Amino acid sequence: MPVEGTHSAPFRSLFMPGIDEPTGTRSGLDTPFISVLIAARNEENAILDCLRAIARLNYPPGKVEVLIGNDQSTDQTRTRVTEFITDKPTFHVVDITPSSIGLRGKANVLAQLVRQARGSLLFFTDADTRVPPDWLTEMSRQFNPPTGVVTGVTLPQGPGLFQKLQTIDWLYNLTLTHLVSIMGIPVTAMGNNMAVSRAGYEAVGGYEALPFSVVEDYTLFQAIVANGYGFRNLLNEQVLAETTPVTTLGAFLQQRKRWMRGATALPAWMVGSLYVQYLIGPLLLLLGYFSPVLAAGLYLIRLFIQLTILSFGLSRLKQTNLWLFALLFEPYQLIIGPLSVAFYLLPVPIEWKGRRYT
Repeated sequence: MPVEGTHSAPFRSLFMPGIDEPTGTRSGLDTPFISVLIAARNEENAILDCLRAIARLNYPPGKVEVLIGNDQSTDQTRTRVTEFITDKPTFHVVDITPSSIGLRGKANVLAQLVRQARGSLLFFTDADTRVPPDWLTEMSRQFNPPTGVVTGVTLPQGPGLFQKLQTIDWLYNLTLTHLVSIMGIPVTAMGNNMAVSRAGYEAVGGYEALPFSVVEDYTLFQAIVANGYGFRNLLNEQVLAETTPVTTLGAFLQQRKRWMRGATALPAWMVGSLYVQYLIGPLLLLLGYFSPVLAAGLYLIRLFIQLTILSFGLSRLKQTNLWLFALLFEPYQLIIGPLSVAFYLLPVPIEWKGRRYT
């Protein structure tokens, strides 16, 4: 696996030679060395924004390396990455090869990157994600000996109504995940905004020892927690990343099908709750046929709880400018939920990054 860049050249700022060291970051021998791992497959339109955000991170010099896995891209992804990292000796592009042990998709990319990574903390993000400047500092300080995995929060950002409603959708579900995690219940992790300890990763044998899943982040998260490690699910502006939303209904339904496939591994009560959330409209209409008053009462209670959760999430993430779209979330959810379930039940393969998974 060819690797470009060297580990020996020093750098004065985070990654940019000739720039003064950023202020407000940790320094000293207690600062962990971090490996940032990025899987990239046909991301020529997004990868530079991702790498620019990485280059602006506030973290002590000499304590970070960035490994970009070029997953057999057929576009200009590798060329653009290579040109961008020319003057950045801590950035390295790794050409991903087919796995000799049957690993597929993103899990294969990340497994190969981890083998070359030197960090005691492994930070994962995607090529279409832009992380905030304090991402490494805020996430890394959450680690203590029992903690194996820390998850941030990512929201899609786009100009259109459909994209804004996706932002609210993600915010609602990630706020719910955060609140449940406070009660000590592990739900899932965000593969584009996640950090794991080297010890936690190696304790489960890495991706090589895990069963294949189209939601490899969830599989790794659950394995680390099941191995006795603690977890943190953060909900604050310092770890709020941006990602690119899907722009078509077909891509949206494929995304949900992939997530729902992964969700089948959740405890039965969680899976049931997700189906109730997606099918709440038809279920309440059915209940209303027998008891209109009860159905109306349950709907109002649900709507109140939903708006309370949204209010909490919008406030914590300082996204109150999205309140108008939060008010439109209810009709969006009543339509999207049944559509997602219906598409999930269709006997069509999951398509992701130009590959098909049955």
